[in-house]
Amino acid sequence: MTDERSIKELLRFPLLFQDNRITRFYIGGSVMNQWRRMEEAEDSHRCEELLATSIGAISKGEKAGFGVSRTIDSQGGLLLSDILARYPKEVLGEKFERYNPGQLSVLARAGDTKVRLVMQCHLRRADARKYFGMPMGKTEAWYIARTREVPGGPCVYAGFRPHVTEERWRDLVRVQDTGGMLACLHRIPVRQGQTILIPAGMPHCVGPGCLFVEFHECNDVTIRVEKDINGMHVSDEEMYCGLSEEDGLGLFDYTTYTEEEIYKKSVMEEKVLCEEKEYLVSRLIGKEENDSFGVDKIVLNGSCALPDRPYHRVLVALDGDVMLEADGRRATLVQGHGALVPACVRGLSLRGEDATAAVGIPFIPDAQQTI
Repeated sequence: MTDERSIKELLRFPLLFQDNRITRFYIGGSVMNQWRRMEEAEDSHRCEELLATSIGAISKGEKAGFGVSRTIDSQGGLLLSDILARYPKEVLGEKFERYNPGQLSVLARAGDTKVRLVMQCHLRRADARKYFGMPMGKTEAWYIARTREVPGGPCVYAGFRPHVTEERWRDLVRVQDTGGMLACLHRIPVRQGQTILIPAGMPHCVGPGCLFVEFHECNDVTIRVEKDINGMHVSDEEMYCGLSEEDGLGLFDYTTYTEEEIYKKSVMEEKVLCEEKEYLVSRLIGKEENDSFGVDKIVLNGSCALPDRPYHRVLVALDGDVMLEADGRRATLVQGHGALVPACVRGLSLRGEDATAAVGIPFIPDAQQTI
């Protein structure tokens, strides 16, 4: 399926993707396999699934483009990056093609934690441009899809506590006092169904016991502050992505938060937008919370028409299977899997019984846009 007519026909329907498991510095994966209805697996470093991405992941020893999504065999087995190179406006939407040429503006992945992730932060837009020549930073959000029993209960860590200064953080990193570093961050207990927003620059890590679905901006640069974690060594390159320690640690946002402030900033309150007999639509993240992307949740007990929009969106089946119907075609989005809705798709309906889907919606900063 490589001729122009076939691909343009393909783009009138959501793109579904092949399995895309990668290795990370944390350990997990067994709950992920259960959620995605895959063969049982032991927890290991193969604990993260790239659900819908045009950039893939930065990974030691791998070339650029590692982990880019590939469509399922019945949709041609095509790399998303190749599709975007040929039909950027049809997939992204004209405004988003100008904003972030040749790339999605909202991506999705999932991770499963038996242990916590490495403490880290991601780039703000100005820093992404200054140090890496990239148009986008990386604000991210985690929907807690499942939890597992772990000592102390499932949690995440986010934001500096009031006693933290930049000097103190740099000193702790320099001597690798991981206990002291972790004590600098707010520990936030989480439960299934919660959504946590992590603005670019904020220090963070997902704690143990979480199966999380992550929506994020189109960037995978990560600044890490631990040299050894979970039996793996983090090289200087992997810590600071080629920057000096001085510049790398300068990418953290040193804003401090009280407990009340961090909950208001990062623990999202779900807002019901529309409730009908066959579906309920709620907003998990909107423009009031950030200017990077939004996330809506749709609970299905029947059919729901997804409004046509002049931009791409990312779907993830959170609970149950979701039937996708458009252009006279049908396909099942299996629980735990992701799909991309190109901008040119029209008349898309989602159908399911006691099923839930999340919709990632890209934003253009400071632009008027109807979600």
